[in-house]
Amino acid sequence: MPKYIGQKCISCGKTFAEGDDIVVCPECGSPYHRECYKNEGKCVNFTLHELNREWQPAVIPVTAEEPTERVCANCGEKNSPDASFCKNCGVPLGATPPTTAPKVQGGIPGTPADRQYGLPPFVNVSTVSADTDVDGNTVGEYSDYVGAKFFYYIPKFLRFSKTGSKISFNFAALFFTPFWFAYRKMPLYAVITWLITAVTAVPSTVLYLTQRMGMTIPWLDTVGFAVFYNLSYIVSNILSIAAAAFGNYLYYRKAKSDIDRIKQTSAGPESLKQQLSAAGGVSIAGVWAIVGLTVVFSFIMTMVFGLGSPTL
Repeated sequence: MPKYIGQKCISCGKTFAEGDDIVVCPECGSPYHRECYKNEGKCVNFTLHELNREWQPAVIPVTAEEPTERVCANCGEKNSPDASFCKNCGVPLGATPPTTAPKVQGGIPGTPADRQYGLPPFVNVSTVSADTDVDGNTVGEYSDYVGAKFFYYIPKFLRFSKTGSKISFNFAALFFTPFWFAYRKMPLYAVITWLITAVTAVPSTVLYLTQRMGMTIPWLDTVGFAVFYNLSYIVSNILSIAAAAFGNYLYYRKAKSDIDRIKQTSAGPESLKQQLSAAGGVSIAGVWAIVGLTVVFSFIMTMVFGLGSPTL
């Protein structure tokens, strides 16, 4: 009698379990253990008999199972049950995507309400404010430092801080590696990546120029040059992929370092805001510097190989 499992015996009050010998009253249908019914000698559910009603099973509450994972409402990533932030996007778990853009008080002037503090419109902005801590600094401070593109970088900074992840993806860093580092005021990385890019571009540039000018260079057919050519191709691709994967994290660490340093000497909130904006933001001059290096490199390669003697 499966429908009686989990119900209680009218006589003893104990819950029926699998294997119990159950009998029911032929008039009202009240269930009993067989022994209980024998001991009573009759049905003792007098209320049903007086009202001429039939016994109905009680609704058994279903106990919710302990969750084994928490799914992020923002990106759909599955996280551990005790996680507070999504390991993929850094958004607080439990935040529900609003159907309309919420109204936010404060924030950055001139910024739409659904883009306050770097959160895209499908993230519940009530979970993040300008005072939200991100590894010792606030979202507002990082926003002042990053500038116009804060809505792209702040969610990534949150994820790096809350989950410990170091990997994201940046298309600009993938295709324009040294230019992107220069644009984001990371000159050391810009120079290093440009040098690697220039060195790895030598084999292909030499081949292009010599073929275009109809020149013959015997050592182009050697095994050593072939190895150098293939190795340069591999290194160039690894550099681009690494920059795309870790570029945002490197920018986050630089932003944190600069903000920590500036806060130690800042005279007040307004001064801090101005100093952060000056130290962060972007550098068009840095991009032009990389463009200049590239032009000089191309000119030297052309002079050496493009205008040389027919046979080297």
